Amino acid sequence: MTRQSKPDAVTIAGETHRAGVSAPIIVRAACLVVLLMTISAPCAAEPLEYNGFASLKFEAFFSRIEGRMGLAQNIAENGSVIDFITDMGLPADNRTFRISMSVRPLEHHLVRVYGSIPELYRGGTILQRTVQTKSFAYPAGTAVQSQLNIGTFGFGYDLDFLVGPRWYGGMQGDLKFISLRPTLSAGALAQEDTISLNELVPCIGGHVQTRIPLKPTVNAGGYARLTYGITPNFLNHVDLSTGISIGLGSLWSCLLVEGKVGYELESFSFNQENLLGRQLELKREGIVFSLEAAF
Repeated sequence: MTRQSKPDAVTIAGETHRAGVSAPIIVRAACLVVLLMTISAPCAAEPLEYNGFASLKFEAFFSRIEGRMGLAQNIAENGSVIDFITDMGLPADNRTFRISMSVRPLEHHLVRVYGSIPELYRGGTILQRTVQTKSFAYPAGTAVQSQLNIGTFGFGYDLDFLVGPRWYGGMQGDLKFISLRPTLSAGALAQEDTISLNELVPCIGGHVQTRIPLKPTVNAGGYARLTYGITPNFLNHVDLSTGISIGLGSLWSCLLVEGKVGYELESFSFNQENLLGRQLELKREGIVFSLEAAF
């Protein structure tokens, strides 16, 4: 039981009276806020009930990239940091298509499996400067060809332990396989350099989504999700997305179809300068569209 302390005997009577009145008001206001956040209206379903038991989602991510790599970056070497756009001539625009499936065995628990369609980008340019790698030197004026392979897949678990009348949120954990392979070559010199990164990265993060009914079969809201790799000393991975959503279907039982549009930032940073002299950075940001069907 909570014990209330007695007011100080030397306090002024008016101040003691105001303190005795304000404390119950604060307690009642806090209780009211908690009730509004945790108890939904009798005529509306809980926001988690709109999700259904299983879902299938298709996602398209249209982004612009920034990236660079180095193959001789330790103290004893003098290699170049090679820019993906200016030095390798890779296209600045990327298109990523993903598919994910999820199952919600219990109301607050979600299991996800997802992956992206393997991406391949090719480019080329005339070098404006001399580029030095661990094995070769590419003189200025050399015609070079480049290639970038990207692929991800994994599975995750969401725990939705925060539930309000029109929103829900929680934390998630992921085990994500990341494959990155940039390649620089010069056919006339018979030279090729590449960094091949294939890593299984554990991730944690948080998410929140709101759903506000507009009509009996239409609702709208917003969402945000942050995923962060927990091996920053080796491979630093961050994935942030936020935007708006609209749902169509049976609002009181199961959400049939939900569309989303928003902003996404995806970042990869790999650093082995001290061991092998290798460095790789890739950042992609742009607009993401998704369509999800819940059953």
